[in-house]
Amino acid sequence: MATYRQVPRTAFVIALFLTAACATTQKAPAPLPLVVSPSPPPPSESTPSVSPPFSLFTQLTRDARSLATAPLGWERSDWTKLGVGILAVGGALLLDEDLREIVHRNTNDTTRGLAKAPGPFGAEYSFATLGAFYLAGNYLKDDRAKAVAEDGLASSLIAAGVITPILKETVGRRRPSQTEVTFARGGGGASFPSGHATQAFAVASVVAAHYDSPWIKAAAYGLAGLVGLSRMEQNAHYASDVLAGALIGIAVGNAVVRIHNAVRFRISPAPPVNPASRGMALTIRTDLADVVGLFRGDR
Repeated sequence: MATYRQVPRTAFVIALFLTAACATTQKAPAPLPLVVSPSPPPPSESTPSVSPPFSLFTQLTRDARSLATAPLGWERSDWTKLGVGILAVGGALLLDEDLREIVHRNTNDTTRGLAKAPGPFGAEYSFATLGAFYLAGNYLKDDRAKAVAEDGLASSLIAAGVITPILKETVGRRRPSQTEVTFARGGGGASFPSGHATQAFAVASVVAAHYDSPWIKAAAYGLAGLVGLSRMEQNAHYASDVLAGALIGIAVGNAVVRIHNAVRFRISPAPPVNPASRGMALTIRTDLADVVGLFRGDR
């Protein structure tokens, strides 16, 4: 039993190692000013723009609005992806009972102990991981790590805090530990989709979207997959619950990263490199300093 109590601690160390690996990847060099105009602007117009203070509520409102209206601009490929996801969940639904038997047929004391380790990464450990990304980004001057913290928090609140709870209440599927019927509704059922899987894959997709390393992507998605497997091993969810939660987390995570990246790309006027030259310069940057307000409570 002493070995099992050490497993969560080991898993937490793995998460910190992943965070450190991401934060210490080489950052892109700062962009150089670009001379774009032959005529100088009036002095009063050369003042650099100042970004407004970061507001979590405002950002979440904008993200939710963008996600809600996104289907209006979808192309055929986007609708195809949605259809494939629905068919995949439907196929998993037909295999739920068989997959459940396979998991529990191979369950023993060791697997039960190991299953407890990744589970918290679909809940409190995921927020601790995002906090570690912010701290690493702050002390190592890595804007990308800070962006993971900001995007991961927004994705988690939208996917696991809004979308999945609404679906749980609407579908009302009972957990496998509450019934012998594969798809039973009522009785306060909250099995579909899996909230832990939604949370874990939302964070994993954000990490994978910001880092190109295949090892980081594999570690992020691998850990999220273990969260889903642990929920099945603990008889808390069916395979279709986990798959639906994973797809929701991935879709929201990637969408939030795209939305935020578009906002981070700023262009502001700056003095020319050579004061004797005519014209003005534009500084193109991806400044993420606003994310600091997210953790300091600035409004």
